[in-house]
Amino acid sequence: MQQEPKLDRPGAGLPFYEWALVKFVIFPLRMQRASKAAALRDFQQETKDILEAVGSLSVEQLGERRLIKRLPGLEDSSRFWSCAMTMQHLIIVGKRMQKVLEALSSGSNELPAASIEAVKPSAQVDPTTIIDDFKEMTKDFVEKVERLDLAAHPNVKFKHPWFGDMNALEWLAFAAPHQQIHLRQIKEIIKQL
Repeated sequence: MQQEPKLDRPGAGLPFYEWALVKFVIFPLRMQRASKAAALRDFQQETKDILEAVGSLSVEQLGERRLIKRLPGLEDSSRFWSCAMTMQHLIIVGKRMQKVLEALSSGSNELPAASIEAVKPSAQVDPTTIIDDFKEMTKDFVEKVERLDLAAHPNVKFKHPWFGDMNALEWLAFAAPHQQIHLRQIKEIIKQL
């Protein structure tokens, strides 16, 4: 078992150059070709890739924390997680993002402020149920979001803690890249098991 390392506080964010590249170059380019269908397809592919990556791990391996290098898109405080913790984070974010999409598509942005600190996982996450919990969240996410009219209120936006105000389609377009970042994290953790 690795000793708890000294990492930056949750919510400290990304290095400035990385944040600026995502906010002003990568995300705008992604939005030029964004559609609800493509974003959901990408989300489902990332889900499949995550499940494939963790599919052969034992319950013990799912729960083992490892200190990894900081990856692009991953803040320092997230470097000492287990695969189960990473999946719990994706479940928390997926459920909150679904609520954001439901609100924005109905014309409301009356939601509690989004917070990076609030979506951090517990070190005591149950690795025996995490894969099924993740499957359930992603299935529910896709089924519910497919029924939403994300284009109904394009000027109604909700603030992301790092990237500012985003409408429903922008939030959905962010879902798959977020999972992709954490898939890379999972793969780095697995390398150290």
